[in-house]
Amino acid sequence: MRQLVDSWVEAEKTGYGNTLAEAIKLLSKKCGITLTHSRVAEWRSGKYTPSPKVLSHMLYRVYPWALRRAGLHASEAQLDMIEDLLWKVTVTDSERKIALL
Repeated sequence: MRQLVDSWVEAEKTGYGNTLAEAIKLLSKKCGITLTHSRVAEWRSGKYTPSPKVLSHMLYRVYPWALRRAGLHASEAQLDMIEDLLWKVTVTDSERKIALL
């Protein structure tokens, strides 16, 4: 999982324009946890592994960035289809809600 953590850090920086502090704040909020820079460093070094919910959120943030990095330019419909395959998605009033776990 170390590679996913590293890719998440890079995706947040280059794909979403977030600093590590901003990415940590977003991840903390989305996953309902209190996260520190030191914990992310421990994940990156392999000392600890993120929880399944955190890994799911990281994958959600990384996969569009990874596709673009690989030269694959997926449409919104294609990205939605991938999300439908990976997560539980509900649609209400044209709004997609993704259950990360």
